Amino acid sequence: MIYSNVRELVEHQQYVFDTLWNKAIPSEEKIKAIEDGIQPSYIETIRDPVRIQKRAHEALLSARDEVLVLYSTANALYRQAKIGAVQLIVDELATTNRVKIRVLTPLDDSIKQLAQEMGKYADIRYIPEELQTKITIVVFDRKSSLVVEMKDDSKNSSYEAMGLGTFSNSASTVSSYVSIFETLWKQSGMYEESQNQLHSAEEELTRMKQYINEVQKEVASFRDSFRKTRGSC
Repeated sequence: MIYSNVRELVEHQQYVFDTLWNKAIPSEEKIKAIEDGIQPSYIETIRDPVRIQKRAHEALLSARDEVLVLYSTANALYRQAKIGAVQLIVDELATTNRVKIRVLTPLDDSIKQLAQEMGKYADIRYIPEELQTKITIVVFDRKSSLVVEMKDDSKNSSYEAMGLGTFSNSASTVSSYVSIFETLWKQSGMYEESQNQLHSAEEELTRMKQYINEVQKEVASFRDSFRKTRGSC
């Protein structure tokens, strides 16, 4: 046993205790959770990118009904495809476990083919550049969420590009991210519809221009024929 009244040592031990106390779960809450079979709400902050990826992998495999994914950038989707995370979603979740997958991602030329292939197994929508975020959000069965900050989008490795990760099963936290996803999902749908309408309008305008050109040619041809006829008379 060590007994001390050295101020620095006492303050250090107090700091250790306070840290553990703040991270601990109240005994009443833990006992009630055990009795009711309910997992207590918590928020886990993860700094190690390897642990973040492992946490995501475990949560994906545990999903049974629905997974919502919002990629911060097109590069984020591309990097996850390189390490097999996208293939996991396609093979294990959508194909084998019949989990409903919805994906929101920005689009560029580097992921067009990947996004089209992924779209065969998941509902995927594209968000315009102005709706891009700085975080990747994944929601599992609307019961837990993983949010990963973007540190450097220019990196080729997911581990180098990742910033801080936050995993939570707090109902209020998860519902907030579900709300963000659903809002962006609706906005992306409206944007896609407006783009389709614009494309249809452009096609109609092109057809009208072609029709007008043909009419002008016919009028010119008729005028030339009329002049020749008058000249003959």
